[in-house]
Formats: sequence, structure tokens, C-alpha cells
Amino acid sequence: MKKNIKILSTNFDISLGNVSENLASIKDIIKKADKYGVNILSLPELCLTGASLYDLYKEDVLIERVKEAIIDLKAFSKDYDLLISLGAPLRENGKLYNTMLFIKKGELITSFVKENLKAYEKNIFCSETPNYFSLGSSEVPVNMIYPAEISGIRIGVVIGEDERDAIATSLVFKEMGVDLILNPNAYEKTVQSNRQSLSDISYLSKGLVYVSSGAGRGESSTDSVYQGLNVIAYDGEIIESRVNDSVILIKNFEIDENSPTAFKKFTDEKNKVAKFPYLPKEANKKEFVGDIMEIGSSALLSRMKKIGVEDVFLGVSGGLDSTMTLLFINEAYKKACLPKEKIHAYTMPAFATSKRTKSNAFYLCQALGIDLKEINISEAVKIHLANIGHDLKSQDVAYENAQARERTQVLLDLANMYGGIVIGTGDLSECMQGFATFNGDHISNYSLNSSLTKTHLRFIVTYLAENTDNDKLAKVLKDIVETPISPELKNETDDKISQKTEDIIGPYELIDFFIYHHLKDKKSPREILALAKSAFGDDYKEEVIKKWLTSYFKRFAASQFKRATAVDGPNITGLSTSPRLGYKIASDMASTLYLEDINE
Repeated sequence: MKKNIKILSTNFDISLGNVSENLASIKDIIKKADKYGVNILSLPELCLTGASLYDLYKEDVLIERVKEAIIDLKAFSKDYDLLISLGAPLRENGKLYNTMLFIKKGELITSFVKENLKAYEKNIFCSETPNYFSLGSSEVPVNMIYPAEISGIRIGVVIGEDERDAIATSLVFKEMGVDLILNPNAYEKTVQSNRQSLSDISYLSKGLVYVSSGAGRGESSTDSVYQGLNVIAYDGEIIESRVNDSVILIKNFEIDENSPTAFKKFTDEKNKVAKFPYLPKEANKKEFVGDIMEIGSSALLSRMKKIGVEDVFLGVSGGLDSTMTLLFINEAYKKACLPKEKIHAYTMPAFATSKRTKSNAFYLCQALGIDLKEINISEAVKIHLANIGHDLKSQDVAYENAQARERTQVLLDLANMYGGIVIGTGDLSECMQGFATFNGDHISNYSLNSSLTKTHLRFIVTYLAENTDNDKLAKVLKDIVETPISPELKNETDDKISQKTEDIIGPYELIDFFIYHHLKDKKSPREILALAKSAFGDDYKEEVIKKWLTSYFKRFAASQFKRATAVDGPNITGLSTSPRLGYKIASDMASTLYLEDINE
């Protein structure tokens, strides 16, 4: 039997928590879909509320409004002969669930529950599937791991992370002979994640039609940028994919109950121990850097739009971190056609600012066409130190941190005066080692480098220097990469950088290797030591690697209180320490456990 089916996968500009507005958007999509003769409409995960509300899902007022909206949509759908796949949070017997509902011609046909939840979702949603959901006078059955047969088409639904289980749920559905798989999702976008998603979809679509509908526009930029990837694939080929746009397919389904379906398990190639496993291969450099610039700039624009500002403020030191932040900002303003006069860059020299970094800050802004203003904070810091009884001679922690806190105070006050936000410059390497001044450079309104290590930054800035037509920019970026990394909070002379970060916390190539295997692979200290010896054995003696690994875990344990109060920032690389994404460890823990493992 053949059926000519038109399928539409789409998302829309979510209004977070505004169920009424989202319902109105969905109704408009249904009207347009009906005009185009669509038979199946696939919408993203939690599209009725937004997929990035964190604990707001627990609020009674939201859940009650969701129920009312579903009943409203059920009545609205009577006039439209198409299957609507809708994502919404629902409560049953006091437990909250991340669900998808099938609605058609005024009927709530069936529902599906997400079981494999994100880390932070586990504190919100239940994965134990109920028998039904009570919605008005209806009891909507919950479909377990069986296809739903609608108008002769066997459909499997896989919500978000259910597809990323040890064995993708789609493969189980394929064994059951489904014709179509819907994957409503809210996947975070990280560097090259779209490429991986398309590769997975291509594989999973063999022998059937696969529809991916991703949350994107309007979702929170607190910790992530969302993929917004809408894809339709058939029999191993991507028919069409678009980001934050609709895709459509007309497919003649041939229903044959006895047709066999291939089933294969995913296999992972064993990776050799690489020094830089978080950096791309040569052929993928352009895509890698392009993805990073796209995610960072999009996240910033989303945050600015949400809070209604067009002005940003940042300190430009001439170092690697503030350079990367300014490059993100410059990319965002080009993309949005915003005037560069609204980028407020400041250099704030003090006791230990070197001539080299100050000059590079000036040349960088000049090359980008951005005005750089100078505020010398030396006298303000001296007055503050004198007020608290400091002798102004001891270059101690108070002497250093007073400078960092003064810079942050200046930027925040300027942002208040002129109506903007302060963009932070700190990176993941500093975050994991606590190498930031609490309530100094640790604080901003939004932090763009928060998931990028220092090695990432060196790689990106080097690539941009080598691939720009702006000769002035290329020259200054090259010198910035070659400048010794320093907090520049104490120094012997402004002609020489004597305070070098890598002398204090260790070589960044080691630190960032530790971070990757600690955060990404959840390796134990002992395992990380073995991997580091294999990767860096020709460069460092074993006792040197062990020394810096010990230092890494001591600093890591001691600085969790800083990570626990981290400001918002996009998870660009998949290496995140945001407590909102589920990275929750005690701030007063000791490093003993880690050190014992290293020494054993």
C-alpha cells in the first residue's frame, strides 16, 4: 500500500515561559501547514514552554497554563486534518514529565515520555513512565517503546537525549519496522555538533524516514546556544537540513508488514592519546573556528536582545582572553549590523601593566575600528589600599586583587551609566584553577570564553591571524599569541613581563589536557596521569607531569566556590562547569581523594 505523505519539521521563536504566545505561534504554524497540505507536523521538545526554563517547570502556574493550552489546541485542531507532534511538560500524580503529545482532528491520541534526561533535568522531571495523563476530561495513554500507527504509518518518537543512550532508541524502533521516526529535541550547540548530528541522523535514517526538530530561536542563552536544527533524512541520505527554518518532505510510503529492517550497533574507534584531543584536524580547522565564532556571537546577540541593550563594555588588556572576547563582540556586531560606537572598550593600566600589552590593546582596537578609551586606575587603587591600612609596598594578594576589583567596578558602573552590559573575559583554564579574582575578573554580566581553554584561544586567534585580509589585525594578533600570559598585577618593570601564569599553575598544554580528560571523559587522576605520560612523555619528565597534575587538583578543589557562582555564558565546546547544567560539587571539599589516587 502506498501513501503520499507530506511532512513538515519546524521550530519558531520561543517566548520563554509565555505559554499563550507560544500557543498562538503554534496555531499559526498549523494554519500555514494545512494550506500546504501537510499531513505530519513535527515541533521541538518542550515547544509549548521553551526547553530552557530550569526549575520554572516546577511552578504550578506554568503547568496549569500548559494543560489549558493543550485542551485549547485540541479543540482548535478539529478543523485541521494533520497530525501534530507537540512538546510540553506535564504533571501526573505529583510527578513532572517531559512529554510529546500526538494531536489530530480534535483528539489527544497518545503521548510519549522522555526517559534519558540531561543532568539538570533529573532534578526536575521524572523518567518513570505513568500509564496516562489527565487532561481535562481526557485520559491520554502513554506510549512506551512501541510505534504509534497513524493512518497506516508506523511512527516512532524519540525525545532528545533518548536518542543518545548507549543504543539509540531509533535502532530499537527500526527492529520493529517503523516507517518514520520523529526526534523532537533541544540539543545544545557546541563546536562541530551540527556535523555530528547530521552524521548520526544519516546513519539512523537507513531504511526509513527520520525527522529531527530542534529547539533554537528564543531559547535561553544562560549556559548554551541551541542547535535549532531541522532535518529530514531518508534511507541514509539527508534530504534537507536547515537551522531555525522549516524543512518539508513528500514521501510515498510503501507499507509492507514483512519487510526486514537492518539493525547495527554503534561502534567507537579507539583514539590514540593525543596532546590536543580538543582541537580539530587540519581539514576541519575552518569549520571548527567558524562554529566557535558563530556560537559565541549568536549567544551574545540573543542575550542582548532578551534584556534590550545594544551597548557592551569590556576591559581590553592586550592579552589573549580579552582579545578573544573582543573578536566575538566584533563578529556579533557585524552580524547584527550594529554600530561599533556601541562597543565600549577600555584599557585600565595600573602598577604592573606592561608597554607591550597596552600597545597591543590599542593596535587591536585600531585594527577592528573600535575606539579604545583609557582610564588609569593607579591612584584609585592607592587610595583604596591606604583606606584599608595597606602599606602600599607589599605586593601581596590584597595588592594584586585590588587592581582586578577596581577594573570590574569601573566597567560595571560605566555599564550602569550608559545602559549596557559588561562582557567577561575569563576562560575555562582559569576557571578550573581558580586563577581569577573573586568579585574581580571573576564577575561580569555575561561571559563568552567560559568553555574555552587557553589552548583553544591560542589556536583560534592564531587561525584568525593567518586567515584575515586585515594586515594590521594579523600583525597584532600574532604578537598577542606570542606574548607571555600574565595577570599583570605585580611586576618589576613595564618593559618586561615578570609575572608569568605558567610559572604559577603550570604549562597550559598540560593544564588543558587535564581539564579535557577530567571534564569530558570523567577520568580519574590516576588515569589522567597515565594518559599525560603517554601524550607528553617526550616533552616533560614524569615527576614534572605529576607535579602539575597534583597542583591542578589542589587548585581545582580549593576554587569550587568561584565556579559555583559563575555568571552566564555559552557552552561552546561541551566543557562546562556551570552549576545550572548539573556541575554541582561541594565548595568545601578537600583534594585528598584526588592526591591519594595520583600517589597510588
